[in-house]
Amino acid sequence: MVRQLESNHDFAYQFERFLDNASCITSMKLSYRNRCHMARKVTDCKKFSNFFNYFEIMYCTFTIKHEFTEFCVMLLFAIIYGAFLCILYMTINEFYSPTLKIFALKLRMNEYMAGVLLVAISNSTPDLLVNFASSRSTAPTMNAVMSKVLTIILLSGGTICFIRPFTMNGCHVVRDLLFLLLAIELSRYFIIRTDFASWIQGAILLSIYPLYIAINIIDLILLRHTIRKLRSEISILSKGLNPVNHRLDEELMKKIRLLNKLEEEDDIKVHESYKSPWRTGLFITPKALYHRRKVDVNSNRNALYNKANPKNLFLFEEFLQSINPIDKEKWELNGTFWRAVYILRSPIVLFLLMLIPKVSYESIKHGWSKMLNCLQIVLNPFVASVLVETMVSGTFNNFHLQVRYSFAVSTLFITIPLALAIFYHSRTDIPPPYHIVFSVLTLFSVLIVVLICSCEMEVLVSIIGVVFNLSSNFMTITFSTISAVLADILAYAHLAKQGYGKMAFGAVIGGGMFTVVVTIGVEMLIRSQKTWNIGYYQVGSNLMGEQGENMYIFLIITIVCTFWWSVTFNFSARRSAGIFMLSLFVLYNVYMVCVEFELIHDFGDDEFLPLEGTN
Repeated sequence: MVRQLESNHDFAYQFERFLDNASCITSMKLSYRNRCHMARKVTDCKKFSNFFNYFEIMYCTFTIKHEFTEFCVMLLFAIIYGAFLCILYMTINEFYSPTLKIFALKLRMNEYMAGVLLVAISNSTPDLLVNFASSRSTAPTMNAVMSKVLTIILLSGGTICFIRPFTMNGCHVVRDLLFLLLAIELSRYFIIRTDFASWIQGAILLSIYPLYIAINIIDLILLRHTIRKLRSEISILSKGLNPVNHRLDEELMKKIRLLNKLEEEDDIKVHESYKSPWRTGLFITPKALYHRRKVDVNSNRNALYNKANPKNLFLFEEFLQSINPIDKEKWELNGTFWRAVYILRSPIVLFLLMLIPKVSYESIKHGWSKMLNCLQIVLNPFVASVLVETMVSGTFNNFHLQVRYSFAVSTLFITIPLALAIFYHSRTDIPPPYHIVFSVLTLFSVLIVVLICSCEMEVLVSIIGVVFNLSSNFMTITFSTISAVLADILAYAHLAKQGYGKMAFGAVIGGGMFTVVVTIGVEMLIRSQKTWNIGYYQVGSNLMGEQGENMYIFLIITIVCTFWWSVTFNFSARRSAGIFMLSLFVLYNVYMVCVEFELIHDFGDDEFLPLEGTN
């Protein structure tokens, strides 16, 4: 009897170890009636979840019993994926882009510097956190980083150039591309060679980014110093100009042309959003936006202000108009299809309008709505705290995370008195002087929404790959990467459409630099480096894996081709350059698909098995 109990105990222990070490992909090979139990018990299946345990939804809630039902559930997941994409699109277009313009203006950045520093860091931070998500815990980090940078440059850069032509600063583009190449080569060198401790390698990599930012800042300071110097020289020449002295006249005109060019580089004015009166097709190249009417910030702020008005004039009317999820003008101008789209997306729009403050210098009163903004002071920190606390806790209740709100409740003791004080102090016809502080709340709210949507989309794409028997490495460097950078693509495309092409293109290169340096540097600092032999190299197993050489070669081709067409077109981004970059991205994906299905050989080393009787 004792032996039987010991045997049962050993079997239970071995079975628990099996569940801890089993792959979720392997459990999907079992019959459908056993998958619900395995989805709940196998530890590896937990990483394919964020707010929801999708495997448990599939095999326990829907009780899938055959392939057709499984395919239908995949279609449902694709619809959910589209809903998250819709949230990303509206969040970035309506809240994120206007806030970025305000921050760039307040920090006195020029357009390119705002893209390299502000847009790049804010867009890449959610992607950085997604790289450390549980669904990517087994994916080689360097592969994920290289695929992300390649996708950003080709897909986002190609989209920017295709949407609207613009003129780049050649020195900035060449310098930043060389910095990106340096970061990639140094990262690869540290992965291949293990002569230094991993924390030293990580520290060296992380030190590159402050140097990169410092050089950009110094360049901006020198640019503005040159502008001031030229203005002084032009003033002196204009006062002592002799009508018969043609040499001084030519020198003056030369300095004026140079000053105009440099002032254009230093311009960061907020322009009116561009709306074309004509429909432009694929074969019609839109004109570059050189002259647009600048937004009069003060006029928009004081447009409805009258000191004689009551402080709460039209309070409720303004509130109802602010939370209207359907734009009246768009509703009247569009047909049945778009009206149906507006109705379907209205719950999402209403949720975002209630949660995220909208601060825009292009809007009357800068988007100020007294009652709505006072409610957002309470709702925004509360909902954001609930979402973050719930996601960090990771405690599941059936198929979803258990909602945590202990910290969120404590925020009410601060936000409710603050909202009441602002409501008492402010007016409805003009925003208060501290209205700019709401833009900080907007930026953090948008980053949280983008992070959550990106993680959910990453999980959904990973599950689809598992169900259709695709390798995790292939999914990481193709579909998962595209899913992770969709928010970036939407943001860059919106900026390019509004005429901020230099800002968007600077963010593409600066975001790639930030992703490579910070992701690989942090990875080297916090993880112990395990190695295996590939040929004569020692490769970090948690950094660079299968198809790493393929990614590296395509990334180098991408950087070289970007430099090549920029020089060829004299640093003028054209639609043909965008088509070239998008075509190169299609070629890259075709190659990866062929390698995945073993139609062609990749660039990796062949593995040779030793013959019997040989050493």
